Amino acid sequence: MPVRLLLLGCGAFGRVHLAALDALGLSEAVTVFDPDPAAAAATGRRVAPSLAAGIAGCDAAIVAAPVPSHAALAEAVVAAGRDLFLEKPATETAAEAARLAALAASRGRVAQVGLYFRFHPKARALRAMVAAGEFGALHYIAGRFSGLKRARGDSGALLNDAVHFCDLLPWLAGAAPLRVFASLADPLRRGREDVAVIQLMFPAGLMGLVEAGCVLPGRWPDAVVPGAETRKEVILAGGAALAEVDFAAEHLRIRRGAHAAGAGGAWFPRHEDAETPAIAGADPVQVVTAELAAFLDAVATRRVPDAALAEAVLAQRIIDAARRSAAEARVVALEEV
Repeated sequence: MPVRLLLLGCGAFGRVHLAALDALGLSEAVTVFDPDPAAAAATGRRVAPSLAAGIAGCDAAIVAAPVPSHAALAEAVVAAGRDLFLEKPATETAAEAARLAALAASRGRVAQVGLYFRFHPKARALRAMVAAGEFGALHYIAGRFSGLKRARGDSGALLNDAVHFCDLLPWLAGAAPLRVFASLADPLRRGREDVAVIQLMFPAGLMGLVEAGCVLPGRWPDAVVPGAETRKEVILAGGAALAEVDFAAEHLRIRRGAHAAGAGGAWFPRHEDAETPAIAGADPVQVVTAELAAFLDAVATRRVPDAALAEAVLAQRIIDAARRSAAEARVVALEEV
């Protein structure tokens, strides 16, 4: 029998989850719940009469609700003995995420976080190349997740956008940063950061940078939010190759080579012509379909999933450190929780 699924949250990304579940042939396995009855009814799906009834009637739940509700909803799901798919950001703080991960482990529950870019084909190809040594020793990695779009009422640039690349960059590099330096700005004067710039200092001299914000120039139409313009870009540089990926445009460009000493003490780039590997693209529904397929496989096999909640704590630790760094105007160490 197919697993009985409960979708908690019927907003824009909740609807992406429903489309992904349709693609997996699980339309009839889904019940939805939202505190706004109209939002739940608008999905055209079976609606749970209450949160408690929805949890009682499911085997696994997908939490795609506003960020401040994540910790309480996820705890209710796991405490009831149900498996959990928790959209990013897992929680508002690393301590909350760590407590949830510990609870899931103690109950033997599968708990996966919606770390979207880990399931994008181009990101997965880049990670495989780094792991195979094709870039040599990395010296720089950066991500820009920004654009001109709505300023969400439930979170700022850190939890809405920066969290994606606070997870992706360490995942690509295969290492956690040691120290963080961040600047946050509130140009809309609404009490939340609408611009975030985070410098990451990794072992062995690798430098990282994350830029996020909703009041910056975009480049491409956003695939989820109508009318928004976005940039979702990563660059990666090592001693043997350079790469840039534009996720919104589905473009990956690689240049292999290195600088070499030349006349007059100068060093000159000796790089080959750019390559554009033929790696499949993926729209949001396809990426979320891949995420949910991996989650459902973990539910069926009881294995630890890719993007497990315990792994997602690292991104939350970086976000916490960024807040602390910006408040104290100094470099801070990445703290354990």
